[in-house]
Amino acid sequence: MTTTIIRSTGYYAALMLFLAMSGCAGQKVSHSGFLPEETYSEMTPQKGHTDDKIYVKPGFDGAKYKIAVIDPVVWHPIAKAPHLKPEVAARMTDAFTTEIKKNVGKYYTIIDPSVCGACTEAIHIRAAITNIRRSKWYYNAIPVVAGFAAGAAGGGLPPIPPPFPGGASEELIAADGTTGETLVAIATYNNGMPWNMMGQWMPYLHAKRAFHLAAQLLAEEFKNNGAIQLPKEQK
Repeated sequence: MTTTIIRSTGYYAALMLFLAMSGCAGQKVSHSGFLPEETYSEMTPQKGHTDDKIYVKPGFDGAKYKIAVIDPVVWHPIAKAPHLKPEVAARMTDAFTTEIKKNVGKYYTIIDPSVCGACTEAIHIRAAITNIRRSKWYYNAIPVVAGFAAGAAGGGLPPIPPPFPGGASEELIAADGTTGETLVAIATYNNGMPWNMMGQWMPYLHAKRAFHLAAQLLAEEFKNNGAIQLPKEQK
């Protein structure tokens, strides 16, 4: 019994040392300069989204608009963001653009700028990925292996979050097509969750989930401010 406890304690101590060495490199809300500088100071956490920073123009009426123009998402990294190969950056920005179109398209008809000219009656949406982290399966496997090892020794370990789960930080802005005035601005992020096992092994699956949640948050702000969901045939 004593030997089992010592072995389990040893595995746990070694694992804790590894996790400490790996550091807390998770995503956070960013201030990249992608948004207008004066907007950052007006952004605050909101009920239900206390880790995000959000600005909504007072009196914003989401029902006033019927169409939306969405610029392609850009990679606008903060200083400590990793270097991305151009092909990887293109895949990630395309994935985020797709998520925004899918979610915003529930409330507004998405059109190409070439169709509406000046697009003065549209909401103009821009977004950027400001930081990203890929999952590293070779590190994430270590807590699993340690758990099996402790079990084989007759002990056990409490669930340990994977040290490199991946994730992404994003900034989004929706502006009036006529005045350019900011209607909604969001700085948000998401880190991989332990229950999303596939995300621990696939390099950017957790980042793509972060894109999905950021796009959902933007659509949620439209809905909360009066935007009316389109019939399915109009989406």
